[in-house]
Amino acid sequence: MNAIYLWITTAVTAAVAVNTLLRLWRDRDRLWRDDLRDEDRAFAWRIVIFLIFPILTLVDLRSTLVVCQWLGGFVKSWSYGLFWYHAEPCGLSSGGALIAVLFAGAFVQGALALSLVPSLLFRPHPFLATIIGYTVVFILGVNLVGDPLLSLTGLGGSRWELFLAAASPSQRVCVFGVYGLSSLLYLLAVSNQRLRLWFAMLARPLAAEDLRGALIQWRSDPDNPYLACRLGIAYERAGLRRQAKSRLKKLQTAIPRSIYTSFLEAVLSYRRRDYKRARQAFLITSDYPYVDGALKASLLAAAGCAAFAEADLQGALNLSERALEFDDASLVARMVKVDVFLRMGKKEQAGDEILCAIRRGLDLDIEDKIPLDTERTLLKISRLQAAERKSLHALSRL
Repeated sequence: MNAIYLWITTAVTAAVAVNTLLRLWRDRDRLWRDDLRDEDRAFAWRIVIFLIFPILTLVDLRSTLVVCQWLGGFVKSWSYGLFWYHAEPCGLSSGGALIAVLFAGAFVQGALALSLVPSLLFRPHPFLATIIGYTVVFILGVNLVGDPLLSLTGLGGSRWELFLAAASPSQRVCVFGVYGLSSLLYLLAVSNQRLRLWFAMLARPLAAEDLRGALIQWRSDPDNPYLACRLGIAYERAGLRRQAKSRLKKLQTAIPRSIYTSFLEAVLSYRRRDYKRARQAFLITSDYPYVDGALKASLLAAAGCAAFAEADLQGALNLSERALEFDDASLVARMVKVDVFLRMGKKEQAGDEILCAIRRGLDLDIEDKIPLDTERTLLKISRLQAAERKSLHALSRL
C-alpha cells in the first residue's frame, strides 16, 4: 500500500513539474522584471520544489550508490520517485561504512546548497537570487530539520532506522551532535534579521530601498504613528514579517484606537490571507469621523476585496456598492463587482460594469492596487488627520 502511495505521489509530482516547465517558458518575460510580485515568488518556490528538489534527490541517490561502491559494498535494489528514493546497501564491512553511505547524499546536497551562497555576492537578478535563496533554505531545511523530524514519526524513510540499528553509542552521539549543531546554526541563520534584510535587498531591491527610507524617517521621529505605520508596511513588503508584526503590536499597545493601528492591522492581515480580520479592520478604519469621500471608498472597496476572498459574494457586492456611493470612480470597487457577477454567472452585469468603468475613463490596470494603493491611502490618512488637528486647534482658540 505504501508503494502505491509513493508512486501516486511521483505521478502527481511529474505532472506538476511538466506544468511548471511550461509556465516557466510561457511567462519567461514576466519573470525578468526587477519588482517581483507575491505570485512570482510563489512560482519561484514551485520551481525549487518541483524542478530543483527532484534533481537533488537524484544526486542524493547517486551519491549513495557511488559511496557504497567505494567502500566495497553494493546496492541490492533501488528505486527513485522524484521526491523520494529507496536504496538497500549491502556487503559493507562495518557500521561506520554503512553510516557513511546513509548520509553521503545528505552531505552532498548540503554542500551543493552552500556552494550556491557565494553567487549571491555578485547580486544576480532578483528572480534568480530568489530561486537561489529559496533552494539553499529548502535543501538545508529538509536535510537538517525536516528529515530527522519526519523520521521520528515514521514517515522519513529508512535512513535513520538503519543508522540507529547499525551505529554504536559513540557514533550516535557524534552524528546527533553534528546534526544538532548544524540544525541550530541553520535556524539561527534563517531567523537572523540582518541576513533576511540582506536577502531582501537582493530579491526585493525596490521594497528593500523603500524599507531603508522608512527606517531613516522613523528614526528621526520614532513617536510619529504615521511613520511607524509606514515602517510596518515596508517591513511586510520586504518579507520581514516578524518585524512588521512587532511594529503592529507596539502600535496596538501605545495607541490601540488610532486609525494607523487599524490600517496597519488591515494591510498585514490581508497580505497574510486572514481575510476575516482584514475585512473587519478595513471597516473600522473607514468608520473614523474624518474619513470620507475617496478615502472611505477605497477602504470599503478593500473590505469588499477581503469579503470576496473570503467567498462572501453578497457581502463583497454590498461593500462595493457602498464604496461607489462615496466615489463613483473607484476602480477596485467596480472590479470587485465584476468578479462577483462573474462568479455568480451574471456575465451581462459584469460587462456593464466594465463598460461603465471605460466610459468614466478609468485605467483598468489594477496592478499594485489590490486591495488598495497602500502608500496613497496612508498619505491621505495622514493629510486628513493633520487637517483635523488644525481644525480642532482653531476651534479651541475660538
